[in-house]
Order: sequence, then structure tokens, then C-alpha cells
Amino acid sequence: MVALLVGLRWRQLGHQLTRNPWMIVTLVVTGLMALGFLALLAVGLFAMRAAAPGTAVTVLVLTGAVIVAGWWIGSLLVSGDDALAPERFALLPVTARRLLPGLVVAGATTIGGIGTTLALLLMLLGWSVNPLALAVGVLIVPLALATCVLGARVISGLLAGWLARRRSRDLVMTIGVLLAACSGLLINLGLAAVREMGDIGFAFTGAAEIVAWTPLGAVFGAPASIIAGDIGAAGLRLLIALATIVALWFAAQALLAARLVAPIQSGGGRVRSGGIVDRMLPTTPVGAIAARTLRYFRRDPRQVINVVMMMLLPAILIGVVFMNGLQDESIGFGPLITLVPAIDALLAGTIIQMATAYDNDAVALHVLTGVRGSADRYGRLLGFAIIAVPLLIVLCVASCVLAGRLDLLPGSLGAALGLGAISAGAGAWTGSFLPGRAPAPEANPFGRGSSGGVQSFVAMAIMSPVTLILGAPALGFAIAAIWVPALGWVSLACGLVIGAGAVWAGAVLGGRVLDARWPKVLAEVSSEA
Repeated sequence: MVALLVGLRWRQLGHQLTRNPWMIVTLVVTGLMALGFLALLAVGLFAMRAAAPGTAVTVLVLTGAVIVAGWWIGSLLVSGDDALAPERFALLPVTARRLLPGLVVAGATTIGGIGTTLALLLMLLGWSVNPLALAVGVLIVPLALATCVLGARVISGLLAGWLARRRSRDLVMTIGVLLAACSGLLINLGLAAVREMGDIGFAFTGAAEIVAWTPLGAVFGAPASIIAGDIGAAGLRLLIALATIVALWFAAQALLAARLVAPIQSGGGRVRSGGIVDRMLPTTPVGAIAARTLRYFRRDPRQVINVVMMMLLPAILIGVVFMNGLQDESIGFGPLITLVPAIDALLAGTIIQMATAYDNDAVALHVLTGVRGSADRYGRLLGFAIIAVPLLIVLCVASCVLAGRLDLLPGSLGAALGLGAISAGAGAWTGSFLPGRAPAPEANPFGRGSSGGVQSFVAMAIMSPVTLILGAPALGFAIAAIWVPALGWVSLACGLVIGAGAVWAGAVLGGRVLDARWPKVLAEVSSEA
């Protein structure tokens, strides 16, 4: 059973790679990033091993606990995309006792499991300061990996019923994206709190000592105690680690048995009628697509996140600026805050570029009804503009008030609206031949294609230079307006004129590409590979 499930997992991956060449590129890029992280870990451990062995032990315990916690929390994000979910075996004559070992080994031999194993093996560099600790370090590698995989199965199993509800999945997605977006601000807050403690080394050592007695870090605390010369504590921590694995095993088996006889079915949400804005749009293909785009921005959690990110990203950057004291007028950063809303231009292009991918197989409606490509592009741009333009105006006004420079409002609007329109036009053109990838409706939003895949990175590499080159006049005059405020009006004029031209060009050029390759676009965005 173990060999069967492991082989099934890898055959599924191979099938997906053969059907979607872009997934191969994604896998290669992700693998290179993981290798880079592992190389940094190896260099850091080697340096600390030679210069500060005691610090290395503290870092190993905390890093190990973070790895375990990452597996457990990450299970909430990827459990809905499990190709070996228990529900898939509900009609087969297998028991949880026979199935669980195979599922655990299959989880440990995924790409993430292999990366975790390599990281655990690299930790042996830190444990090598003591021969006995090194021997125990070798022993805890499979124990730590089992703790990661079993804990992830238990957490996802306990919350499977809750995550099956649409609102719950949307909430998890929203919180996950917001935490990721606010990570820089949270790190700054954490570093500020640590600096207030005074002795940073003592604080981290105390945290490692506490974590080493918990299920998250007990398995790493055993060799740490041996290095400290406390064999008794090492034995107790090893017992805690073993007891954790046993408890997780039986809990995972019970949860698996329950799902085999009572499969959990995902639920959807309630569909509501369109709003007033929808009914005010023209009764044309452009108006219909714009109205549907607006409904997506209200109902699709991925689109809701896009709007929330457009609101939060400038606020987060301004928060980081203020936390680091960069708003001080003596160094001249205060007025530059008025240009922060222009960074939403980066999101605008990506949102438009990925708009077709969010439709999934609903794009077939456009193909079957003969919607022209230009109507599709104009409709999506119009729906997005109804949301984005008022939002950008509010952000520009707020940033100018915060900087105490309302005279810079024209320049702020010119930079934000101009770069946003240019980026959206570039996204409309780029999205016609690089539509990106997104999970199917009701699928796990953090599953395959949740970030658009490598196509989105390629599209960003195309859109960013176009946006910066065409938006240079609007951005340049907005910067110059800091010293000569009247130039802000020139920035606003350049932004509106060039932005309108970019939107028209993006819709027309993108429409022509769509007219020529609608079937290919449908195949790309609706494929399950």
C-alpha cells in the first residue's frame, strides 16, 4: 500500500507536468529558490558552528519549531488541493489502518517533504559540536519529519468540516493573504519589540528553552540538551517527541477512518442579484462583461483580496516608512509619501492580466456567443475602473493629507491614475496571450496556480518596463512637483492622456490576439493540470 500510494502521488505529478509545460517551469523556478534557501541555511549554520556554537543550537531549536509550525499551519491552506484526500478512497475496500502509513510516506516524499528532509539533514552541521548530539540528531530526522506530516494531517482533518464551507475557506484565504502582505510590517514590529527587550540573545535563548519543551520543538530540544550537558532533560524531551508522534498517529488514524465512512463535501455560497451599478451599465457586451466583473469583485474571494490589497499595500508601505522614521522632513521623505499610491499600478496590471484565468471554463460563454476580443478587454477594464479609480483617488487624498501637502494632490493623482491606467492597458494586452493560471472555482485558492504560475512572472516582466517607460512623464512631473507644485497639473494631464491611450491600445491589441486564439485561451485557463 505504501509503494502504491507513493507511486500514485508521483504519477499524478508526472501527468500534470506532461499536460502543462508551464508547470515544469514553475517547478524548476521553485526548486532553484528552495536550493538557494538551503544553501543560505548551510552557510549560516557552518559560520555559526565555527564562530558561536551556542548560538547555533538556539537557532536550530527555533528554526526546527518554525518548520513544524509551518507544516501544521500550511495544512489549512493546501488541504483542499490534496490529490490523495480520504474522500477519494471512500468507495474502496481499504481501512484507515492500512491507508495511513502510505499517506504519511506519500506526504513525506512530496517536493515539500524532500525539501524539509534536506533542511533537517543540514541541521546536523549544528549538532556536530558533540558526537552524542550528532547521533541523536541523525535519529530525530525521521522523527521530526513524521511530526510535520502527522501534525499536518491531524490539523487538516480536525478542521476539514469547517473548511468545507465556502465562508470558512474565504476567511482562511483572506487571513493568509493579509498576513503575507503585512509580513514586512509585522517583522518591523517584532524587531522593534526585541530591541526594547535589551538583551536580544537572552530573549532568543529563553524562547528556545521554552519551545524545546513543547510538541513543536521537543524533538530538536533533545540534542540541544545533550550539547548543554543535561542528559536527563534530553531524555525527557525525546519522550515528549515520541509521545507527540504516537498521539498524532492515533488521532490521524481516527480522523481518516471517520472520513472514509462519512466523506466531507464542499459547500458553496448563496448567489445574490446584481447591484444598482450593474443595472446602470449599458446593455451591450462591454456592459455585460463589466457588470459580471463587478460581481466577481464582490463575490470571488480572490478578487476581493485584490481590492483589499490595493487598499492595504500603500498603507503598509506608509506604515513601514513611519516606523523607520523616514517621514522626517529633514531627510525629505515626507512629500514622497504622496507617490505611494502609484505602486498600485503593479497590482492593476496583474489583476487585469489574470482576469481571464479567474473565469476558468466560464470563458466558453464568450467563445460560444461570439464575443469580440476587444469587447472582452474593454468590459474587464471598465469593471475594474469602476472599483479602482475611486479607490486611487481616496488613497491619493489620504496620502497628501498625511504628508501635509495638499498642493501635491494633482501630481499624486497623475502618477497613480496614469501608471494605473498604463499598467491596466498593458495587462489587457499581456493577458490575451499569457492569461495565467488560477484554481478552479470552489477549489483550494492556495492550490496549483494560485499565484498564476510562471506565466504571471513573465507577464510582470513584460508589463513593468512598459508601465515605467510610458508612465515616465506622469511620474517624473509628479516628482518634480515636490519642488514646483504647478508641475503636478502637467503630471495629471500626462497621466490621463497617456493612460487613456494605453487603455485603448491594450484593449484593441489584446482583443485582436483573443480573436485569433480564443480556443487556446479556453484550454489554458480551464485545464486542471
